[in-house]
Amino acid sequence: MAMGLEAAVQAILKADELKGKILNSKDLLNDNEAWTCQRQLQRIYQQVLILDLEYALDKKVEQDLWNFGFKNYIGTLQALTKDKKNPKRSECQALLSWCLDAASGFYLTLLQGICSAFDLDLPFRRNVGVYGGLGKTHEIENEAPSENKDNGIQVCNKRPRKSSCLYVCQHCLVHLGDVARYRGQARQAEAFYRHAVHVAPCSGQPYNQLALLEGSRGGGSGDRLSVVFHYVRSVCTAHPFPAGRSNLERTLKMALPRSNTDTPPAYNSLEDLSSL
Repeated sequence: MAMGLEAAVQAILKADELKGKILNSKDLLNDNEAWTCQRQLQRIYQQVLILDLEYALDKKVEQDLWNFGFKNYIGTLQALTKDKKNPKRSECQALLSWCLDAASGFYLTLLQGICSAFDLDLPFRRNVGVYGGLGKTHEIENEAPSENKDNGIQVCNKRPRKSSCLYVCQHCLVHLGDVARYRGQARQAEAFYRHAVHVAPCSGQPYNQLALLEGSRGGGSGDRLSVVFHYVRSVCTAHPFPAGRSNLERTLKMALPRSNTDTPPAYNSLEDLSSL
């Protein structure tokens, strides 16, 4: 077994232990051990993605990273922040802002590390403006070390497929867009999502996120035609986004008049759309 792969396998075993502790936590926000496990999990998954990207993707590390490293906490805090009866609402809002800042910084760093480790030259990385929040004089390109030894991470000798590299870059961009959307930064979120489309046009997820973003504009009264358009794109790509179909169906049911059978007109045409 290659050294990079062997280290990745051992890291995944450790990550599974940490994930189990997080899952067993009864109170994520007040469980200090769960917070510690979360941060350790983030670091381990970041390392595994660079140690052996193909193995990491096979184990769906990128999905667990988002869900257990960030999304579960963000979702819990969002619910507590929206609860007007919550006496600690302001504290939850402050903690939510901190979590979103941490998530944004993490995925920017991960994107830099992936591009540096696998010699990826993505055009938009040359324009620091895409990263928002960072000063114009801040050179993004110079942040990533030329060798990952500086980070204590050894890259697997077997170079991953370019499609895998682009996929994980898109993954970072999509979640950078998600974080911006949670912050209410619609223009920045759209920029990240569109960069994600450019990186891997055959993937449906960025289109699904663009539909969510469009639907959230104007307090949830966004351009329905644009929402439907992006959901259609999300299911008509070479790699459709699994939730795109149900999202499209729900949007059509809300937008179109109902018939006697309580089924929207042209509902059957959805089958034709999905097979394009």
